[in-house]
Amino acid sequence: MKVSRGVLLLCAVLLAAGCSSVSVSTDFDSKVDFAGLHTYSWIDTPQSTSANVQKELVMNSLVEGRVKNAVNEQLAAKGFKETTQDPDFLVAFHMGVQDKTDIQSWGYGYGYWGLGGGGVSTVNYREGTLILDFIDPKTKDLIWRGVGKKVVSKNATPEKRQQGINDAVAKILKQFPPSP
Repeated sequence: MKVSRGVLLLCAVLLAAGCSSVSVSTDFDSKVDFAGLHTYSWIDTPQSTSANVQKELVMNSLVEGRVKNAVNEQLAAKGFKETTQDPDFLVAFHMGVQDKTDIQSWGYGYGYWGLGGGGVSTVNYREGTLILDFIDPKTKDLIWRGVGKKVVSKNATPEKRQQGINDAVAKILKQFPPSP
């Protein structure tokens, strides 16, 4: 009975991780007039060199192109135009993947022989983070930041990776521009 309960819990955690959606948070400078922003340009951002970031899944020209295309599509749908001449804001992005562990305790219960031990199960997974930064081109100050986090698969197909990036960007940019 204890083993089957543990297997069911493990399956539930894996199912939830596989179907998880993007969790999003945003922050912005409340002094900025976002209604006055109409054009943007991309800038390069140095990528993290942290030892806990898995590089093989993160930055390469394929991923960079997918992110930029997704952001360009979302911003165009909101009426923003990309330009190289005097943009109203600059766009940069950062990505990272970290190995994570989820620990679940089953608690304790009473059985036929008295107090029975519950148990603990662990599930290892990878969490991807996408950060979109919008920067004032004159002052170089951050004016808006959107962060999306999601469980990712190392073995995802290119189509699944594109869909994951599209979903994350859409959900992050749903909150841009911020309401006054």
